[in-house]
This record gives sequence, C-alpha cells and structure tokens, in this order.
Amino acid sequence: METDKNDLTRQDEDISAQEFEAEEKRDRHDFGNWPEAVGVVATVIVIWLIFAFTG
Repeated sequence: METDKNDLTRQDEDISAQEFEAEEKRDRHDFGNWPEAVGVVATVIVIWLIFAFTG
C-alpha cells in the first residue's frame, strides 16, 4: 500500500469521519479501553503515593 506524501501532513480535523475510520481500520490497532483504565489507576496510585509519604 503506497501512502501519499500529503496524507502524512493532514490533521485529523481535515479529514472526514469515514476517512478517519478507514485509517483506523488500516492501522489495525484496537486496544479497547483498557489502556485508559490502566492509566487512570496508575495516576491514582501515584497521587496516593505522593500524599501518603509527604508530610
């Protein structure tokens, strides 16, 4: 699959929803929501550690 040089500089706001969905399907990266959940949990743990051991 040959990519157009202009496609590399296009912002997400410049493309339609159909083009964005096609690009996402081409990338084949569907991690679901678990990365966000893990990030929230990790953030909460870091914040707890900061407040628990300072004082």
